Amino acid sequence: MRGEDMKAFRERRGLTQPDFALWLNERLKRRYDRSKISRWESNSEKIPEQVARFLLQEVAGPEIEHGPALTLVFANRKGGVGKTVSSVNVAAGLAQRGYSVLFVDSDPQANATMHFGLNPIHQDKINQTLYTPLRAAMLDTPGATTLAESTVQVGEGSLHVVPSGMRLGDAETELLGKPGSDFTLREILTDARRTYDFIVIDTPPHFGALTINALTAGDCIVVPCQTEAFSVTGVEFLLKNIDAIQRRSNPRLSVVGLLPTMYDHRLVQDRASLEDMHRIFGKMLRIFPPMPRATIYAQAAAAGRTVAEALPDAPGMTVYEEVVAAVVEKRNQMVEATHVIA
Repeated sequence: MRGEDMKAFRERRGLTQPDFALWLNERLKRRYDRSKISRWESNSEKIPEQVARFLLQEVAGPEIEHGPALTLVFANRKGGVGKTVSSVNVAAGLAQRGYSVLFVDSDPQANATMHFGLNPIHQDKINQTLYTPLRAAMLDTPGATTLAESTVQVGEGSLHVVPSGMRLGDAETELLGKPGSDFTLREILTDARRTYDFIVIDTPPHFGALTINALTAGDCIVVPCQTEAFSVTGVEFLLKNIDAIQRRSNPRLSVVGLLPTMYDHRLVQDRASLEDMHRIFGKMLRIFPPMPRATIYAQAAAAGRTVAEALPDAPGMTVYEEVVAAVVEKRNQMVEATHVIA
């Protein structure tokens, strides 16, 4: 989008530059001002992709075409490493850029579901969780609840959530031993891949049937890893699991990168763990800048909000923006490859 296009859009709405900045801030949860709008309109500063895509979507209206989706998985065999908070805020960051995003909470603990302000107990009661379409697919039940019917819109944007609930834990045992069960989640995501730009999946903190299903359905994976003692060992085990999935059921699965989390540069152990990550994995994996420890993430989760929405300038949000940019580039490559094949 060019500056003159933005100016024409603003003037059609009868907005001054200060009013236009306020309008953008309300919708994108940013802090733009009149001078920023002026620089964009004069082409002295590039319009951010998030703003340009949002405005193009506004011009196109509700019939804008989405898809195909890139399916992004967040996984680690260990809990408490920032996996859920990372998946939630990256999904929110993608939605803020104007992409249509489906978030799938495949962890029976349902922390991501609560992070989005949803009550997993209520979702279980009304059969509006991932468990319902997952079980229907396992049993091949005709006329059963679909994934779309288990989807909840979050806020006013383009972010939708398939919630989790305690009953999803039953799926771990129900999936075991069923022929082809590793492909169940991939199967029920088929329609969503055509209608969303991104599908983001949060997984349980162990390598069970639900995590295997997520990795079998995924195009790529981000591995959050706390900067603590022995964290490298857990990553090594997970990479072996990913290699097995690639060989057995999903050769397209790739690793976007390793995301160090809960980093405190004042602690010797944290610095040593970060150095270990770079020494052991730096030549084979992209390692994102470390996410700092910050209480705002726990506070936002308790309030049922994403930090991307509540405080976009919070410590570490630039790291999440880097992850968002990386997966956007992955999707662009996927779409381009699809067009070449077509």
